[in-house]
Amino acid sequence: MGISLRNAMKLGKFNECKVVAGHEGLTRMVEVVTIMEVPEVVQWLKGKELILTSLFAIKDDIEAQNMLVQHLHSAGATALAIKPSQFIEKIPEGIIDSGNKLGFPIIEIPDPVKYLDILSPVMHYIFNDKVVLQEDLEQASKVLHEISLSAQGIQEFLNNVSYLTKNVITIESEFSFVDVPEPPVEISALNEAQVYELSIIQRPLHFKRKYDGRMVSSIAAPIMNDGEYYGNITCWEVNNENLPIDLAILEKASSLLSLEFLKLRVKYEIEQQYKRDFIRELLFSENIKEKNIIEWGDKYHITRDADYVSLLLSFQDGVPYEENNMQMKDYQVDAAVRKIHPSALVGHLKNGICIILPVEEGQSSRLYEQIHDVLAKETALGMPLLLGVGRPGKGPEGIQNSYAQAEKAIDLNKTINRPEGIYYYDALGAYRLLDQLKEEKELKDFYSETVGRLIEQDTNHELIKTLKAYFFHDEVLKSTAEALFIHINTLKYRMKKIEEITACSLKSSEGKMNLFLGLKIHELLYQNEK
Repeated sequence: MGISLRNAMKLGKFNECKVVAGHEGLTRMVEVVTIMEVPEVVQWLKGKELILTSLFAIKDDIEAQNMLVQHLHSAGATALAIKPSQFIEKIPEGIIDSGNKLGFPIIEIPDPVKYLDILSPVMHYIFNDKVVLQEDLEQASKVLHEISLSAQGIQEFLNNVSYLTKNVITIESEFSFVDVPEPPVEISALNEAQVYELSIIQRPLHFKRKYDGRMVSSIAAPIMNDGEYYGNITCWEVNNENLPIDLAILEKASSLLSLEFLKLRVKYEIEQQYKRDFIRELLFSENIKEKNIIEWGDKYHITRDADYVSLLLSFQDGVPYEENNMQMKDYQVDAAVRKIHPSALVGHLKNGICIILPVEEGQSSRLYEQIHDVLAKETALGMPLLLGVGRPGKGPEGIQNSYAQAEKAIDLNKTINRPEGIYYYDALGAYRLLDQLKEEKELKDFYSETVGRLIEQDTNHELIKTLKAYFFHDEVLKSTAEALFIHINTLKYRMKKIEEITACSLKSSEGKMNLFLGLKIHELLYQNEK
C-alpha cells in the first residue's frame, strides 16, 4: 500500500539525501521506485512513483528540463530524486522552481549514494508492508465478522473497531430508529456537501472536522444501501503511519454496518406498517374490533376510556401527501413529534400525517404550535404546512370524531384562503354551520338577497372591502376608517350605500347579522371565483 516519502527517507542511505524543493509534498505516498534515464519514461508512469535520475537523457534540453516536473506531477508521480554528475553538476533552477511551485519534492542524491541504496530498502519495506497489511486485514475482518454475527450490538462493534484502529471511532446515523452510541465528546456533523461527496464516491474520505472544539484529521466511511446514504463510521485523529490498514478496516466495518442498518430499517418499516394499519382502522372503521383495541391499543397506548385529540398535518399546495415528491419520511416525523410528546401516535395517510395525542392536564395550544414549528423547521420541506386540530374525545370514537374535525378545519381554511398555520375546529365559528348547509338552495338564496346583491353592483370591490373591514374592527367607525385610509364621512357614505343596495340596515342587529352571515357564505362558496 506504500509509504510516505517522509518515512521512506528514513530508510537505508536514503536518509543521507536532501530535499531541495517542494517540502510540502513530503506526505505523498510512494508505492514504487523507478529509474529514469530515457526521455520517454513519463508516459509509462501509473502514479505514486519515486523517480531516480541523473538527468542524462535531457542534459542538453533546457525546455525538457523546465517541463519535467510538470509532466511528472501531471502523471501522478510522488517525487524526483536527482543525482548530479559530470553531465549536470547541480540541479537546474527551472526544476527547483517548478518543484516549489507545485509542492512536488525534489531530492538531491549525494555522490556516494547509489540508486540501489535507495531502491532496495524502500521497495523491501513496501513489499513487507503489503504482506503485513494483508495479514492484519484478514485478522481484523475475522474479528469484525464474529462481532457482527454474535449480535452483541452496535456499541460492542464500535468498541472493537476502535481497538483495531487504535483510534476514537464514532457512528452517525440518518435514522432516528437506529440507536447509535453517543460520541465521547462533541463532534461536528458532516455538512451536505460532505455527505453528497461520500454518497457519490462510496469510499472512505478524509475530512477536517471539529472534535471537542478542535479541528482534527478524520476519515469517514459511508454506510450505504442501494445508493442511499444511511450514515457514516468515522475514525478520528488519524495516524498516517497506519492509514492503509485503518482505511481497509473502515471499509469492512462500513459494509457490515450497512447490513445491520438495513436489518433495522426493514424491522422498523414492518412495525410502521402495522401501526399504519391500526391507525387506519382506528380512524375509519365504523365498528373497530374489540380484539384490535386490546392487542394493538395496549402497544400504542389507546384505550376506550382515555381522552385523545387528533391533529392532521397537510400541505397548502393541495397535492396528496403520498404523491408529493417532498414528503417527509416516517422516521423524521415520528422522531420530531415524539421529542415533544413521547406518547404521540403518528401515522401517514393519503391526505397528510395524523397525530393522535392523549389529552393531559394543562395541555394547551402551545403544544400544537411546538409540533407545527418543529416539523416545519426540522424537515425543511420548503412548503407551507397546515395543522388542523380537532376537539378532544373519549376512546376510538372520540379519536375518529376529532380526526374528522381536524380534516374539516384544514379543508374550510383552505377554502376561505386563510394563511398557513394552525387551524382549530372550535375556531371555525359560523363556518361549521354554513358548511353543513352549502348544498342547500336556501343558503344560496339568502346569499343572493344580501351580499350577493352587493357583489353584483360593487364593480371595484370598494364596498365589499369596506363591509369586511367594518366587521373586522368590531363595527367601530373610527378604527375602520383608519384601516381603510379614508375620512370617516367617506366611510359613512359607503355604509349608507351598502344599506341601500342590500336593504339591510347596519343600525339594527338583524341587518348586521344578515350581512355578516352573507359575508361568511361568500368566503365559503364564492371567494375563489374572483
